[in-house]
Amino acid sequence: MRCTEEIPLVKRAAEKYGDRGLTALWIGHQDRVEKLNKYATDNGITDYLFDPDDSVSAKFGMTYGGGIIFINGSSWVTARIPTGVSPSRLDAEVQKILP
Repeated sequence: MRCTEEIPLVKRAAEKYGDRGLTALWIGHQDRVEKLNKYATDNGITDYLFDPDDSVSAKFGMTYGGGIIFINGSSWVTARIPTGVSPSRLDAEVQKILP
């Protein structure tokens, strides 16, 4: 699944469960900060982090491009979206981490 298809899915999940403490933090690495800033602006992504040395990305198993970390209000949960994730599968995965 391409990032442009993942973005709306993740945004909907963050909005749907925001009242339960869910936040999606987008992480970009292996790129220039200017390019990440433009990409985030163009796609309406407000919560993102540039990880120039891959230190955060490595902690969450991100090896290429970037990924998403879901924060559930009490802990960090890795959530690199697998290829071909469906809205129902994403919803099920998010449900597992919510209090």
